[in-house]
Amino acid sequence: MSLKSLSQTRWKIEADQVKIYPYGVFYILSGVMAILVAGLLFIYLNLMHASVSDGLPLIIISLLIVFIFWGYAGTSVEFDNGSGKMRKNFMGFIPVKTIPFEKLHGINPVTTLGSYKYHLFRKDAKYGKGIAVSSSYTKNDDSNALAFLDEAVDKIHGFLDARDGALSYVPAPITAYKYFDKEGDTYVLKSSKIGGLVIGLPMIAAGIHELTPYAWLGNELSAGRIICLIFLLIGGAAIALAGFTRVTLDTQAQKLERKSPIGLGNKSYAFADYDGIQTVRKSMNFIYSGTDLQMYFLNQSTHKVEAITVQSFYRTSKIDRFIQEVNSIMFPEK
Repeated sequence: MSLKSLSQTRWKIEADQVKIYPYGVFYILSGVMAILVAGLLFIYLNLMHASVSDGLPLIIISLLIVFIFWGYAGTSVEFDNGSGKMRKNFMGFIPVKTIPFEKLHGINPVTTLGSYKYHLFRKDAKYGKGIAVSSSYTKNDDSNALAFLDEAVDKIHGFLDARDGALSYVPAPITAYKYFDKEGDTYVLKSSKIGGLVIGLPMIAAGIHELTPYAWLGNELSAGRIICLIFLLIGGAAIALAGFTRVTLDTQAQKLERKSPIGLGNKSYAFADYDGIQTVRKSMNFIYSGTDLQMYFLNQSTHKVEAITVQSFYRTSKIDRFIQEVNSIMFPEK
């Protein structure tokens, strides 16, 4: 089995069961970890002239880490139509999470750092973190991703649809809006002007200071200094103006519009061209830093789907509420 096939999503399909193995890349990581551990142990035992008994605690801890990586690689997400339950099994047989089908919404893509993977979501948290059920992909036409959708996901959604009944999650109707202000037939997305000014204005001030004879970075015309000036002046202005950018949902004109104070990045889309919403989870140094909500619209002039970021959240529990409000405004009859 090649390294590529090890890192790809694998699945097994039976009449009443689908098993997915989405974490195969950890087989590769566990192998790399084993080599690193072996090298460190060799250095410790030989160069430090230590005995095996002296290094036994380090050996046990190192082997435990490699074992955890290897075990995680064999973790499966199992959909059993007979019992009507989803089970996530560490090493493929140790249950760590069980959810009835009636509480599951389905499998959708989640974008992170230029790649995407498929996550399983509950009905009461359709746009949160979810449970990863595939490896990462970078191409929309990836053959493994397409086969996964056609074979495994379709089968799983068939299981879920057959049991979607009495215990279905029904969100509370929207009677007051948390994220929009109503102005006649127009709903205006609330924004924090203070936050943008607090961050943006000091950046602009620092950029202006760098143009004076008293600049902290000196007065030499270097590439690094130019990049710093561009970041401080243009980046600061963009952040300061972001809070004053107006995003509206006009129910009479049936349009979403985004307008900035200087006209930069203005957008206008018809509700009829709406093509869904997707979450983009952001991270910095592999630490979660928030989730962007992108609404997709078909551009009638280019016949291409375009994305517009309308809101960002740190707590994913707020995402469902925001999307409910958007849907109730754009499609109140549904």
